[in-house]
Amino acid sequence: MSDARQPRWVALGTSGILMLWAGSLLLSHGACSGARKPMESAPSSSARALRADPPPTKDGLVPVTRQRLHVTQGQVVNLQEEEQQDGTHFAIDGPRQRAVVPETTGDDVELRFTWLGATDEVVPLASGQHREQVGLKLRARDGCNLIYAMWRIAPSAGIVVQFKSNPDDRESGECGNSGYTTVRPRFMEPLERLSPGESHVLRARIDANVLTVYADGQRVWEGLLPADALGLEGPVGMRTDNARVRFELLVPQAAGPTSHL
Repeated sequence: MSDARQPRWVALGTSGILMLWAGSLLLSHGACSGARKPMESAPSSSARALRADPPPTKDGLVPVTRQRLHVTQGQVVNLQEEEQQDGTHFAIDGPRQRAVVPETTGDDVELRFTWLGATDEVVPLASGQHREQVGLKLRARDGCNLIYAMWRIAPSAGIVVQFKSNPDDRESGECGNSGYTTVRPRFMEPLERLSPGESHVLRARIDANVLTVYADGQRVWEGLLPADALGLEGPVGMRTDNARVRFELLVPQAAGPTSHL
């Protein structure tokens, strides 16, 4: 081979080696790409709507879903999107609303609400009084036998606890305004009047024979329950009178028996 041809063959040999090396890289990359795990798509809105119940808060309470909330009077509007029919955020715009949460112990309940003002229609109580209020039911055997912890808004502001006892009646239409006893507190803090658009938290808990009420995390009422109230069996719930609210209702995560005998 002449000296003139030798560089040409060297160049061709070098190019072939480079082409083989590039080809091996392409094959290796293709194999790695084929072995990669395919990207998972985001869950659809319908799948999200079918997830488990809402997670508990740090103190063990969980928001009540619409399926669990048993409305006995008035109307509750679901504020969730259409595909989330069993949401936990609700609206009340009517003058009278009553509801309970079956299969709860009846001793602990929390209401997170935004008060938007008085309802367009104002209906007096069975006593004839005109009042705006939101509140909680405890050990609600029925509409005639239960404990109320109410946050009164107007005409005066403050917490009022009442025990309603009508052993022979079950429906509120039967007992009407009968059987109310206002429970005297051993401790009470005054509350300021609410302003429309404000958000607040009302919680009530029974421990043995003591009922404690909290407003925005602060203890504002505490008292001893009457002896007759200690034998009540029933779930927790809520009530509004002439108050437009947006709300969540929370109960202990673990449901339990409603017996307190």
